[in-house]
Amino acid sequence: MKLGLSVVLVALAALGEAQGPQKCTSLRVRRNAASLSAQDWQSISTMLQRMDQDGWLSRFGASHDRLFSRVHGNTCFFPFHRRYVLEFENIARNYDPNFVVPYWDATQSFREPANDPMLTSGILGTNGQQGDNCVTNGIQANMQFTYPNAHCLRRIYNQGTTIGAWYAPEIISSYLQADTTLAKFREDIEYSIHGAVHLGMGGEMNSGYAAQDFSFMIHHANLDRLWWDWQNTHGSFLTYDGPGPGNSPASLTDIIPEDGSVPMGGSSVESVMVLGYGNVCYTYDTSRSPPETYPAGANNAAPSPNAQSAQQQARPEGTSLAAAAADPILSGSSNPQSRALESSRLQNSLGADIMNRFFPGLGSSLFSRKRRSYKEEKPAAPEAPVAAADCDSPQPIPFPPRLNPDWIHMHGFDPERVEMFHKNACDLVELLNNSTYISPY
Repeated sequence: MKLGLSVVLVALAALGEAQGPQKCTSLRVRRNAASLSAQDWQSISTMLQRMDQDGWLSRFGASHDRLFSRVHGNTCFFPFHRRYVLEFENIARNYDPNFVVPYWDATQSFREPANDPMLTSGILGTNGQQGDNCVTNGIQANMQFTYPNAHCLRRIYNQGTTIGAWYAPEIISSYLQADTTLAKFREDIEYSIHGAVHLGMGGEMNSGYAAQDFSFMIHHANLDRLWWDWQNTHGSFLTYDGPGPGNSPASLTDIIPEDGSVPMGGSSVESVMVLGYGNVCYTYDTSRSPPETYPAGANNAAPSPNAQSAQQQARPEGTSLAAAAADPILSGSSNPQSRALESSRLQNSLGADIMNRFFPGLGSSLFSRKRRSYKEEKPAAPEAPVAAADCDSPQPIPFPPRLNPDWIHMHGFDPERVEMFHKNACDLVELLNNSTYISPY
């Protein structure tokens, strides 16, 4: 009898482990930074001032710098930064219990980043002043740090008084749809929008201790949002492939690297893979809700056809977060109206070969709208209304920027591989600009 009871207890324990982390009882919602009010930003400024006085911002900068080589250039890039930004959020809530890290969708102003509403004197601040490059306005105006030495928050736009174009939403949309492994998605994101924003802003953001600039946190919250959208779109909640920390084969049992400056409790990679479970109790305002039950699956497992099919449905405009639980996110944009236009225009402007290469999600059988080559006649049924300026003066999509040699060296990237990924993005832009596609962005 005792033996039988022991077997049952062991079986129940094993079942508990198989089910993974417990579901969160409540969720914080990370909002688009562009939707925050002036009062919200004032509260964040006060919180950051207090955190800086207690040394937390310098500690986050030091931690990121010391771990740099272990959390870039491998698949741990995503789980590390998910855990890292979450730790920042948790500590910040000791100063402001209402604080939730917003995300900065840098694709919304990709054409002229320096004109992004975030880079104004009332929010993140503008370019650093002449001479010392110190940021003298915004929520971190005149802030001082102690790591790696005493200095101000610096910002140096990569084109002097302005910032070169970043990555278009359509490029990120292609990554979300076409990348079937996390290793490939990581490279696409790390070589593109991740580096473009860091290098465009320069100064603090162009260093290993970039986390001292609050821009870092909201930029990486956006990359985390994109990863979550990719996980949902492919049904790949527990996919963690490619190289892990130290370039050993990635495993869900990997311990996320940490430094004594910001202890993170020895979290495993699996503990942060699924939003809404364990201690990862947040979601994003325009993303899918966490799954009702913890996903079944094994490391490196590909999504089943049924899992993919369940997610290939178009999201109606204005759908609530809860109602969108079964919808895929097929666009790099966080704007529901713009990404709906993007999807319909891509389907109506590109041939099947281009769609299958760059936008396979829009070629799903559940997206039954007939595609056409841009050489064919337009369909009789009109698409959603378009502003006259869009039709009369379509703006070509600018080619994405290259990562500079110093950035590539700092990260230990393979220059030839980076160039290959950049060429693929340029190929897409050229195809779009040579078609009848008109970007809604």
